[in-house]
Amino acid sequence: MHKVLFFRIGSRNVHLPKLIGAFIIVTAVLMFFQAGAVMFESWDNAKFLNNCLQNASAGLSLQDKQVCQQSAYYAGVFVRLDQKALTAKQFWSMILQPIALLFGWAIVFIIGAMLYLSGRIIVPIEEAERIIKEKVRGKKRR
Repeated sequence: MHKVLFFRIGSRNVHLPKLIGAFIIVTAVLMFFQAGAVMFESWDNAKFLNNCLQNASAGLSLQDKQVCQQSAYYAGVFVRLDQKALTAKQFWSMILQPIALLFGWAIVFIIGAMLYLSGRIIVPIEEAERIIKEKVRGKKRR
């Protein structure tokens, strides 16, 4: 036997979840674009650091290497003075955090949209019942 229950979130007179949802949507959109800008900036910083390290190692100037090391420190990566390029781990540690923030704000946007549309969301829930017959205990044989 199957039953389908309809679970409704909110009603026509509930406006507070819509207001909260609208604020979350606006904030998520703004922060999504900001995270996208940070993502492109971190990509440019990674390319710049690779070029800086390659040029500094070609010139073998300690001052150039220290400038590259200081730039990498501000980008969130530690670069040794003997490095000629960023390692894969350093490169992806610079890139993956902004990408994760971008996806995080996309999720917050979806949650805000769900709150905004909460007066119209109806979720069908299926409930299955199974009838189990009880075993009749017989008399014990002696």
